Amino acid sequence: MKDRYGRIAQSLIAWFEKNKRDLPFRRTKDPYQIWISEIMAQQTRIAALIPYFERFTKQFPTVEALAAAEEEEVLKAWQGLGYYARARNLHKAAQKMVAECGGKVPENPEQLRKMPGIGAYTAGAVLSIAYGQKEPAVDGNATRVFARIEEIYEDVLKPQTIRQITDIIRDMMPDGQAGALTEAIMELGALVCLPQTPQCQVCPVRCECKAYQHGKTETLPFRSGPKPKKEEHRLILLAEDEQGRILMRKRSERLLHNLWEYVNLPVQPTQQALDALGLQMLEQREIGKAQHVFTHIIWHMQGVYAKVQNAPVPEDYEWVPKEEIETKALPTALSVFTKWGRKNLWNQ
Repeated sequence: MKDRYGRIAQSLIAWFEKNKRDLPFRRTKDPYQIWISEIMAQQTRIAALIPYFERFTKQFPTVEALAAAEEEEVLKAWQGLGYYARARNLHKAAQKMVAECGGKVPENPEQLRKMPGIGAYTAGAVLSIAYGQKEPAVDGNATRVFARIEEIYEDVLKPQTIRQITDIIRDMMPDGQAGALTEAIMELGALVCLPQTPQCQVCPVRCECKAYQHGKTETLPFRSGPKPKKEEHRLILLAEDEQGRILMRKRSERLLHNLWEYVNLPVQPTQQALDALGLQMLEQREIGKAQHVFTHIIWHMQGVYAKVQNAPVPEDYEWVPKEEIETKALPTALSVFTKWGRKNLWNQ
């Protein structure tokens, strides 16, 4: 078994050295930059995250710089990537690293996994790539690759299957090359061992792959279906007073926490929504519809613009001057309505 594992590891590493993409976070072993890149990559395509990564690490070049920033500044820098809990956890973890670890990303596995937003996968990536430790990083790419190599039929979403694959990779990690194997597995899963159409003809380990030998690459891995997402129908109301200010609030809810939004209510007649806010409508225009898919929820949104009479600010809201709107951290979910406002209201 060790001989086979050794062949697989060396074949993957050799293939990676010849075929790896030139990515900014591959040019460094800085644990901070590797940590940031791995958090960004969790819900974002690699090609899309590169400019965000470069801007973010330029604005916050160290753990200390990130920890010292205001949360809203971090959320603004994250804007466009979505899944803002990632940014909030980065900020909290950086503050914890400054308080407890001298401003360094911990190299102790147990200590690193206690940081906000750092689970087994992210810890494994940082520990193996930055610190050279034999700590596997097991994500969807890794489970897919090894469910095929070892012809594993158990559900790859189950903890016991993830543990099985983690143990396989740990046993396979060569001395001094743990990080290289981690990156090779990531790259193989991203470029060759694809979910729907695996490119077996160019795979460096097809001769060792049991699923390939038995014609099972199209049916593996097995994963249980996701739970259906809750669907919500929302009214997004761009309410403008006679001074040209837009009614906004900073969200306190867990979803999109601390991001700024326009009036966002369950779908209802516009005047009914304004009545609840104590506002009197002067003019109304339809903006259009949009949809946004979160991890567990789908928002179906109907956008409406309403000119309203000057009035005291409703509870929990602020009247925001137009020139200040896009200095705030705004959710990607509402980008359609922000673009409409930019074109029709605050850039007029």
